[in-house]
This record gives sequence, structure tokens and C-alpha cells, in this order.
Amino acid sequence: MAYRPSKRSSRTLDPLSVNMFPMMNLMVVLIPLLLSTASAIKIGIIELNLPRATGGPLTESGVPQETQQNLDLTVSITQEGFYLSSSQAVLQGEQGEGPTIPLTADGEYNFARLNEMLLEIKRKIAGSPADTKRIIIQAEPDIDYQTLVSTMDSARSAQVAEDTLAELFPEVTISAGVL
Repeated sequence: MAYRPSKRSSRTLDPLSVNMFPMMNLMVVLIPLLLSTASAIKIGIIELNLPRATGGPLTESGVPQETQQNLDLTVSITQEGFYLSSSQAVLQGEQGEGPTIPLTADGEYNFARLNEMLLEIKRKIAGSPADTKRIIIQAEPDIDYQTLVSTMDSARSAQVAEDTLAELFPEVTISAGVL
């Protein structure tokens, strides 16, 4: 005996429609919110060159390393003040001993004096083969980060006139270890 299909199953189903309005409303709110917060976020970047992990003596030109005259200016930050040195010599302080630029009377680092001395050095080497844009900054492990950043800022440029900045040593390399 064959059964006849029921009338209930022969009815056609209406296609389902998805209500997209809540999702569109969410996007209308989220997109301007994300765009407005993206413009409010500012990222601070300090450009510096870290030392190579490995490597031997590298030269930029074909000249052997022994005949190249490099300044290799180094600023060492210690608890006593700044020591300035190069591959040729170490600059002595005013007393002949101690740091090149000692701490001020109130125990602060003298960034203005450091900036002046670096400007003098840059003027003396201008146009010579030792003229460079590189400087190495070393710091003792207990030197705070702000002192390191202020030293980097003092080494990059100096104000020579009211509205004129002179470029000193913009390529800063951070070195591990002090004297």
C-alpha cells in the first residue's frame, strides 16, 4: 500500500533573510571610533645604531684600516660626570683628573657644557678626514634612561644662533660597558 504525501510537507519554505541592520549599525559606530583613536596615538622613536653582535674590522672604502683616520668619539656617562674620548686621546677635565665634564654643584649632569664641547670638537674636525657624523655613547648600568636620552639629544645638534641649529653627531651608537 502506497502512501500519499501529506499536504503539510508539500508546502514550500520561504527563504530566510538575515537582518543585517544591527551589524551595519555596529560598523557605523566602530569605524569612526577606531579612526579617531588611531590619530590620537603617538609613537616616540629614538633613532640609534646598536653595535653588531659579531664581526671583525669593517671598512667602508677599499682603504686598509690602518691608514684610515677615524675619530671614534665616545661619551662615557658615569656617576661622576661625562668622559670624552676618541681613538687618539681622552680629554682631561679642568682639574686634570676626573671626568671631562663633572657634575654641577647640585649633582646634575651638565648637558649644556657637553653640547658646547661637542660643538668645539665638530668645528675643529670640520673638513678633515676625521670628520664624521658618528658618536658612541657608553653608560654605567645604574645611569637612568632620561640621562642617556638627554645625552643623545645633546650630541645630535647644537643651537648656534637664536633660530639656527648646527648638526653635530646625529648617528648615535649605544655601546655596552664603560671605561
